[in-house]
Parts: sequence; C-alpha cells; structure tokens
Amino acid sequence: MSGTFPTTGFETLDFQSNVQSRVTVSVSGKAQRLKVGAQYWNFKLKSPALSREDFMSVYSFIVKQDGQYGSFTVVPPVVASTRGTATGTITVNATVAAGQLTCNSTGGTGTLKKGDLIKFSNHDKVYMLTEDVNLDGSTVDTLTFYPNLVSSISNTTTITYNDVPLKVYLDTDQQKYITQADGTFRYEITLNEEI
Repeated sequence: MSGTFPTTGFETLDFQSNVQSRVTVSVSGKAQRLKVGAQYWNFKLKSPALSREDFMSVYSFIVKQDGQYGSFTVVPPVVASTRGTATGTITVNATVAAGQLTCNSTGGTGTLKKGDLIKFSNHDKVYMLTEDVNLDGSTVDTLTFYPNLVSSISNTTTITYNDVPLKVYLDTDQQKYITQADGTFRYEITLNEEI
C-alpha cells in the first residue's frame, strides 16, 4: 500500500481543483456562502492500449492499494513540471503569509509560471502558482500560490517544481479493466489528493 505509480504513456489527463462550499439563498435572493474543508486536487488517468504483460504490472500495483484504503505517490503526466525555465534549488525564506511566501533563489535561476504545481519538502500538499516569478539567483523572490498553506514551513524547506509528486488514493474500491478484441488492455483510474 505505497510506492510510486507509473504514469508513462497515458492518453488523457483530466485534472481538477476541488473546493467545498455551502451556499444558502434566501427568498429575497441574498446568498450566503461559506467555504468548508480544504482544497484538494483530483485527476483521471486513461491508459493507451497495453499488452497483457505491461498491463498486469500496473494492475497489480492498483490492486495492492486495497481500494481507497492505501495511498501512494504519482507524478501526473504533462502538468507535473514547470512551463518556465527554472533550474537549481529554491529554499523558503522567513516571510510567510496566506497564499504567499518569499524564497531565496540562490542557486536557482529562470522562471516559474502561474499554473505550475509546486510542493514543499516538509509536507504532502501540492499547490499551484497564481503569479509568474522570475528567479535571478541572488535575491529574495515572492511566490504567490493557491491554496493557503495547510502546514507551516521553515527556512530550510525546499520547493519541488519539476516532477511534482502528489500523494493520492483511489476514488473507489472497485478497479476494473477492459480487454480489447486485439488482445490489448485498457484502464481508467481517478485519484484524489491525500492531505
């Protein structure tokens, strides 16, 4: 009930942000809105046609997770790495505010783009940048992201921006696959971020 899920060769990735809200609308039309719970990501992966040998190595990993019970890491295809040009190590600096922090990009240069996923080294939650940042390798830069931090971070925390791993669990206890007339196998899974 752990490990890293192999995500090479998927045909589609259906990635979404989930936020829980309660909305109450009065007879007069006034609405009251309340955000409840935390934001989390979930995504669906659909495989291409696989040989039985390739498929069974993946399916055995899925079955080993014991339905929704187990959690594992996955690096989602396409969106797990920056669209920018950043290289090097980015370390958090002292100033942290809701949805924003400063980082020391000494050793790190290039750009990170809004929409890029990032992960802090001291906890599992994955965040999305909401503003571009230019790392010049010598100054302190500001990262703006969503959602707000779910746990505190320290000055030694580093930031992952390429091959960002998400800790996930399967969205259902039943996992099926489809065999094709040509002898190949296909499957589709939906994964929820574990916070």
